[in-house]
Amino acid sequence: MKSQISKTAFLICVMLLAFGLGMTAKKPRVERGMTKQQVAAILGQPANTSFDENGETWEYLKSSLISNSTNRIVVCFGRDDRVRAFQSSTIDNSTNTLLGYGRRPGDYPMPVAQNPDYYGLDNERFGTLYNKVRDASFDSNRFDLVEVACLGCWFSCSQVASLLRLFTFSDAKFKVLGMVAPRIVDPQNAADIYREFDFSSDRDKAAEILRGR
Repeated sequence: MKSQISKTAFLICVMLLAFGLGMTAKKPRVERGMTKQQVAAILGQPANTSFDENGETWEYLKSSLISNSTNRIVVCFGRDDRVRAFQSSTIDNSTNTLLGYGRRPGDYPMPVAQNPDYYGLDNERFGTLYNKVRDASFDSNRFDLVEVACLGCWFSCSQVASLLRLFTFSDAKFKVLGMVAPRIVDPQNAADIYREFDFSSDRDKAAEILRGR
């Protein structure tokens, strides 16, 4: 009898272990460049779809079973029908507001990239711009250089962060961020930008600038 109980307990432990391993296994996630078929295999069919001259957008709304919230996922495809931008946010159903906003860099909501047809600066060309901005004598001259660059170029978040490091005061950083925000191609990496601000109030303001891009 004891042997049978021990055997049953052992089997239960094995089943629980297998279940735990299954729960902790790495789930596939949406990556840049994926096709619509690959996204659908991971997330299923979208709740809403829309399109414009830049491509198609899929929206998913997934309600949580353990909290009064909804996970909103937005996937943007370019004209080549491949993923160019991804955004995930959690909405409090009772207040219809984003959860986690203003708490830490990884929690800020990320805006969606606007245009896949951009002239992105490669490392060499960005290095040239960076050096010119760095070597300018006054902030006013630096602002002019950044403003001119924004007329035809698009930036990654890491490049924007590098430019912000050239400015000492928050007000100057906010001014530069306001110029380049509409020209950011990977807003999902905005945490790189938030790290350039030491205070949470400054990160909040940076997030507002990016949200209004």
